[in-house]
Amino acid sequence: MNKFRVKSSKLTANPGEGGWAQVHEFKPEDKEKLALRGHLFAVVATSKQEEGVDSVVLGREVLARLHEEYFGKTKLKAFNALKNAIEKVINEFTESLGQVEIAAAVLLQDVVYSAAGGGSQAAVFREGMLAKILISKKGEVVSASGYPQEDDIFLLGTASLFESLGEGIIKAALTSGKPQEIVESLAPAVHSKKEGGNLGLVVIKFEKPEVFEIGRPEKESKEKSSVKDLKISPPPLLQKVMNRLSAIKIKFPKKRIYVRREEVEVEVVQKRKVAVSIGAILVILLIVSIGFGIRQKKIGETRSRYEGRLTEAQHEFEEAIRLFSLNPERARELFIHSRNLSEELLGEGVSDRDLDELKKNLEQNRGYILGEYKIEPELFIDISLLSEGLIGDDLAASAGQLFVLDKNGKRIVQVSIDTKKTEVVAGPEQIDEVDDIAAYAERVFILNSSGVFEVGEEKKKAVDADWEGEVLAYTYAGNLYILEKGNSEIWRYPGTGETFSSRQRWLAPGVEPDLGNIFSWTIDGSIWFLSETGGIFKYTRGNQDSLTIASVVPNLSSPSAIYTNEELEFVYILEKENQRVVVIDKEGNYQAQYLNEVIGEAKNLAVSEEEGKIIFLTETKLYSIEAKHLTE
Repeated sequence: MNKFRVKSSKLTANPGEGGWAQVHEFKPEDKEKLALRGHLFAVVATSKQEEGVDSVVLGREVLARLHEEYFGKTKLKAFNALKNAIEKVINEFTESLGQVEIAAAVLLQDVVYSAAGGGSQAAVFREGMLAKILISKKGEVVSASGYPQEDDIFLLGTASLFESLGEGIIKAALTSGKPQEIVESLAPAVHSKKEGGNLGLVVIKFEKPEVFEIGRPEKESKEKSSVKDLKISPPPLLQKVMNRLSAIKIKFPKKRIYVRREEVEVEVVQKRKVAVSIGAILVILLIVSIGFGIRQKKIGETRSRYEGRLTEAQHEFEEAIRLFSLNPERARELFIHSRNLSEELLGEGVSDRDLDELKKNLEQNRGYILGEYKIEPELFIDISLLSEGLIGDDLAASAGQLFVLDKNGKRIVQVSIDTKKTEVVAGPEQIDEVDDIAAYAERVFILNSSGVFEVGEEKKKAVDADWEGEVLAYTYAGNLYILEKGNSEIWRYPGTGETFSSRQRWLAPGVEPDLGNIFSWTIDGSIWFLSETGGIFKYTRGNQDSLTIASVVPNLSSPSAIYTNEELEFVYILEKENQRVVVIDKEGNYQAQYLNEVIGEAKNLAVSEEEGKIIFLTETKLYSIEAKHLTE
């Protein structure tokens, strides 16, 4: 049973000179497709209105393509499929329709996946607060995911709708809490816009499903409580003593009349013994009560020294959970501070049931909030068993294949990621000297002082050494790239099938960066660099991009290797010093990190998001980590 019942309502302006907008909702009847793709909501708009062309027909065509791309390709995960579908449809219709806006959201297994492109936006209204979670721009698609809460109201809208109505009007309408009433409240403002044809909005509310119980209600007691009904429970320790005393049966002597004096004296003695026993018991009870009171006082004094900090830590943890879907960065700050406070209290030797519960909750939600996973890597391949004395010095990857370089042993081993099939593809007969390795598809190249050579079935020279000093090599899209550190140049050698043509300067005219400290790089269309100073840089089309690595805790101080490619959604950074692999998106935003002491021995890494594996090389082994951030 789904956690939420969904109610929705839609609003579009009248098509006109300002363009048109259409909305779409689809929930598959096929249970298998519903489990894979969920319940889809979308808004599509363009500011261009073609004469003689029915906007309804155009809108249906765009929505049909979106539907086809998202529901027709089920191999990708829903989150990636939604973003890819929007990107592809916008690109297809941009030439004919101008700027196309698409915002879409999917409810799948109580998780909301959303994406927006071309200027469209997404927002959520929670506990009286309206927050925009997606703001796209022309030529880009942004995406997010999160767990909705009861009574959340999710909005998908065009840029002009949010701009023309303003936050105040939208927020006032949202206070009714009912999608239909919200739309009815906003409709006059939308329809009054003369050039507002491209205004479109979808309102989605998440409610608890109704549960009907059949049964006879219990009769409520009408009896009023009285003082006689009150039961005051003594402290636990005192209760134990009283229970034991109650088990002692004190027999008082029966009233008797004796004729002889000796018998009367015996009765008096017995009464005195009973009185002494009762007195002793009362003294013991008094001492126990005093001791218990002193103990309780000490416990209270001890708790008062840390109670404020514990309450603060509990509050910050709860706030982090509530805020995560709206503001992940702030939620992470609160979560980390809560964790630091709890660790501080544990370090002081505080023993408290509430603290233990908080520690448990922090550990259980670390992956969800911080994307922080303490994992145990699995042995992927023991390369020392493949060939005697084989030592892994470097790693290259392409098209689902890994290539491990043994510099001293002058060998290269190929490993298939999906089947783990291995073979030695080049040995000392082809490798006499090697400084670097690169791979494209199943072709593998080595770099040395004489140039670049392709090795495998035979050794063929690919490029002469027309550079000076230390260089790095990389292959991408069939082309060879050389980073000449001494001259801070990047040379591109276009591929022409089996060979490469003359080099071309990749950097844009006038761009002269300092590349002398670069020691690791990777290419996905843009080029990503790691510097010995700890910096991470990104260049696109020969120019440096503005890149800020945000929300990584602790900060990246000494990254060791970097990896991504055109098929990967994320960038993966190995940091041996902190024994972790950090994951960021391609805008620099933090996503996750994986921690284990074995990572401190890693020399390089590669990733297959299709297989859900992060693979890293140590001296004699390849290890794999499950990429949990892709599924959680």
